[in-house]
Amino acid sequence: MRIQAGSVFFGLFLSISAQAAAPVEEIGVQPARPVNAVPQAPLPAALPQTSDVHYQLQLLQDEIRTLRGMVEELNYEVSQLKARQMDDYMDIDRRLSAISAGGAASPVRSSSAKVVGTSGDAGSVPAAVASDEAEHYSHAYNQLKAGKITESIALFKEHNAKYPNGKYVANSYYWLGEIYVLQGQLEPARQSFSMVVDNYPAHRKASDSTFKLGQVYYLLGDKAKAKALLDKAAEGNDNSARLARSYLKENF
Repeated sequence: MRIQAGSVFFGLFLSISAQAAAPVEEIGVQPARPVNAVPQAPLPAALPQTSDVHYQLQLLQDEIRTLRGMVEELNYEVSQLKARQMDDYMDIDRRLSAISAGGAASPVRSSSAKVVGTSGDAGSVPAAVASDEAEHYSHAYNQLKAGKITESIALFKEHNAKYPNGKYVANSYYWLGEIYVLQGQLEPARQSFSMVVDNYPAHRKASDSTFKLGQVYYLLGDKAKAKALLDKAAEGNDNSARLARSYLKENF
C-alpha cells in the first residue's frame, strides 16, 4: 500500500510540473509583436495630399505660361494695329498730297503760283519755292513711310524751319505728333498737335489734330482739357469725329 501511494503521488507531481512548464495564453489576447519585427509602411492616406499640392503647382505654372503667351500675343496685335493705323493715315495723306501737288504743278501765267495756305487763306509764293517745298515734304514723308523714324523727324523739323509759311507745314507738324505718340513722347506730341490746332484751324489736319491732342491730354492726366478737345472733335462728321465720340464714351 505504501508503494502504490508513493507511485500515485509521484505521477501526480509529474503531471503538475508538465502543465506549469507549458506556455500560458489568454483567450482573446493577441501575442506581442517580436522586438525585431519590420515596422509597417506609413499609411497611404498622406500620399494624396503631397500629390495634390504638386499637381496644383503644375496647374498654376501652366496657367502662368498660358497667360504670358496671351499677353505677348495681345502686345503683338496692338503693335500691328498701330502700324496699320499709321499706314492708313500715311496712305490717305499721300493721296491728298499727290492731288495737291498735281494742281500746283499745272502751268501758270505769271511767275508766281497762287496756292492755298495751310490756314486756309490764299497766299502767293514763287512757283520754285512751292515746288521745292513739295519735294522736301515728300522726301520727309517717304522716310517715315520707309520706317526711318529718326531721319523723318529731322526732315520734318527742317521742313518747318525752312518753310514756316509753306503749304505742308501743318501736315509736317501733324506727322511729328503721330510719331511722338507712337514713341510715348507725350509732351513733344502735345506741342506738335497744338501747332496745328492753334495756328491752322481751317486745315484738313485740324480735326485729326484736335482728336489726337485730346487723347494726349487724357494720357497726361488733364481730363478737363482732354474732354473739351474731344467734344470739339466729336462735333464733325468725319472719321476723327466718330473716333472722338467713341473715345468719350469709353473714358468719360
